[in-house]
Amino acid sequence: MADVYKFKVKLREMEEYIWRDIEITSVSTVSKLGYAILAAFEAEGSHLFCMKFGDKRYEIVFDDFYEDFDVEVIDPTSVKLSSLKLKSGDSLFLEYDYGAGWIFDIEFLSSAPLKKGTGTHYPYITDGMGWGIIEDTCPEELLCQIKANEIREFDLETSNYLLKGVVQRIQESYEDLDEWD
Repeated sequence: MADVYKFKVKLREMEEYIWRDIEITSVSTVSKLGYAILAAFEAEGSHLFCMKFGDKRYEIVFDDFYEDFDVEVIDPTSVKLSSLKLKSGDSLFLEYDYGAGWIFDIEFLSSAPLKKGTGTHYPYITDGMGWGIIEDTCPEELLCQIKANEIREFDLETSNYLLKGVVQRIQESYEDLDEWD
């Protein structure tokens, strides 16, 4: 039986300005959670990302980059969230665009049984603040814009209206390996 997992996701160094509460099913993959986070924070999905939980690194790898390093990389497209055995308060993080250094702190808040017939409702944003990241910039630039009041407010209704389509587009961009060749 599937559950609904709820996560609090905060943009590191801007926690008080930009955050989201995201619900997703426990049968979703680690990569799907990553795509939902990127979509919820207005990322285009045009840079690499990884998620970390404990001592494990989940990343879609497009070449043999890690071959010469002592790093175990797990394919996030093959790992269901339920297999992580998350407990309330557990922390994960997502790093996006390694050059820019966007880091999202992810806290597992709770789980509840998935109501029959509601699976297509997820992923879903239940609350949030601040608009999101600006591609091809760094966190410091966004923080300057926030402090100068040059940032748009978060619109929950519009974000949820667009979320599933953006998640699908991001998923296709990462999982269609021909695009990266």
